[in-house]
Amino acid sequence: MTSDPARLDALYREAVMLADSARGWFDGPGKPWAAAQPVAARARIATESLAITARLMRVIAWALHPGHASDTAPLLRDTTEPPFPPDHPLAGTPGELIAQASRRLDIALKDLA
Repeated sequence: MTSDPARLDALYREAVMLADSARGWFDGPGKPWAAAQPVAARARIATESLAITARLMRVIAWALHPGHASDTAPLLRDTTEPPFPPDHPLAGTPGELIAQASRRLDIALKDLA
């Protein structure tokens, strides 16, 4: 477990910035784009959007936990996900970049834990 405040701060800041980007795209230009997709694609988009939120909230909550100084920070379960499928409706969109970044951040969190 890390107690390096600079690394924790950097992880927290990156997660918050990514959350802001995700909200900006999924609630902005991505919203009408997703609405124009077929029903099955909209379901996959919504599922990935929720997964992005869950990943980022896990990273933010972990980074903010006060136990890092006393080695009592919460343990993380293995949340390894399969690779992003190339036929996913988000492929080639800013949403794909956000999803990939949230997955990398989640992996970075495991490296710090």
